Amino acid sequence: MKLKRIAAMFVAVVMTVSMVPALVLAEESETEPEETAKVETTEPEKKEEPEAPAKEATEEKESEEPSDKPSEATEEKELPEETANVQSKEAKKKKKTKKPFGWSWNGSVLTVSGDCAMPDYGYNGMPWYGFKDEITKVVVESGITRIGDHAFYNCENLTSVTLPSTVKSIGEYAFRYCKKLEKIKLPNSITTMGNWCFAETGITSVNIPTSLTAIPKGAFYICPKLTSITIPGNVKTVGDAAFETCGLTSVRIAEGCKSLGEMAFYYCKDLTTVSLPHSLTTIADQCFWDCESITSFEIPYGVTELGSKVFDSCDNLQSITIPSSVTTIGNNVIGSCGKLTQINVSSELYDNNKDKFPKNDDNKITIAKLKDNFMTVKGKTATVKYKKVKKKAQTLSSSKVFSFTEKGKGTLLYAKVSGNKKITINKNTGKVTVKKKLKKGTYKVKLKVMATGDSGHKATSWKTVTVKIKVK
Repeated sequence: MKLKRIAAMFVAVVMTVSMVPALVLAEESETEPEETAKVETTEPEKKEEPEAPAKEATEEKESEEPSDKPSEATEEKELPEETANVQSKEAKKKKKTKKPFGWSWNGSVLTVSGDCAMPDYGYNGMPWYGFKDEITKVVVESGITRIGDHAFYNCENLTSVTLPSTVKSIGEYAFRYCKKLEKIKLPNSITTMGNWCFAETGITSVNIPTSLTAIPKGAFYICPKLTSITIPGNVKTVGDAAFETCGLTSVRIAEGCKSLGEMAFYYCKDLTTVSLPHSLTTIADQCFWDCESITSFEIPYGVTELGSKVFDSCDNLQSITIPSSVTTIGNNVIGSCGKLTQINVSSELYDNNKDKFPKNDDNKITIAKLKDNFMTVKGKTATVKYKKVKKKAQTLSSSKVFSFTEKGKGTLLYAKVSGNKKITINKNTGKVTVKKKLKKGTYKVKLKVMATGDSGHKATSWKTVTVKIKVK
């Protein structure tokens, strides 16, 4: 029995040992197909994927990854506050739209607005024409660039006008017949004014803008309350009838003006004082016709042309001086001047134009032939300290650069002929200016000077001298 048991156990062991390799082989065979299946399923998927999507996917991942470099949006947000403010202002400017022309009325005040020029109108075409006589005040808001033609024509009760610095021009007849308008401040932005713009108004005083180059035709025609006028040198021409029949007693025109138009001061019966510049070259026809309060008149040297009847009917004119610069003279330049006793004129002009002067059969008028005028002048050497001119311009009086032994009669006029651009001379005072930062050295400058003459003398010729300016 024991032997049978032992034999049975031995058989069992042998059978178990013989089955182990088979099981291992079975496991290996079952495992290998799975790995092969995995390879077969992944490889086709890789082949089917296109390159571009894979690249995009990679880029997307990269973009999702955090980076030390700030993005453009981050940079914009982190701009300095000042830069951001500037950009926001610029953006606002771009977005800002120009306001169209408009106006409002509250029963007495007319307000005009817009970022534009006012329209031009006919004498009765303004939108407020129906109640123009009720307007007492006009406010033109900033943004308006031009006052239109006839804009406030015949607003007979208008007493106050406010104009902004945006206004560059005033149209024709804009304020004509505004008889109660006594004062108006014209901004220095105005470069042009239309004909008859303030004609027949109640203006008592007016400032002429320094930006204006011409006073137009009839600008202040028949303004009986306007008693004085100062015209700055930026105004080159005074138009025809500009101040005709005004209440002017004095007129002062600064150096720079070149011509006075026809009838410019015609029938200004109270005019007694007239100051004209040496820059003036032309006085046109009837310019001072019937200015009956003028007793004497000295035409400045520089005028070359006198029109016809310039001083006709100046009943109280007793003496007049016509300088030797005049080469052209019109008919009856001083006709019908019953109290005229003396004419100071160059012999050349008088002898060649006797028919244009008053008849003097009874010898009541003295024709005083202008005498020759003499001047002797030399240039001097003047010194300027470099330390001073390095900081600011330096001015030398005329006595530092000119030496006169005989000045000549009349007003002295000066001019520069040649020399360094940083050295200039005032044509009326003779003061020499050495501009800032002129380098050290000695500069030769050619200057010229003349005397205009007076009621008994001709003008001198121009005298040219060499002046030395030392900067050290």
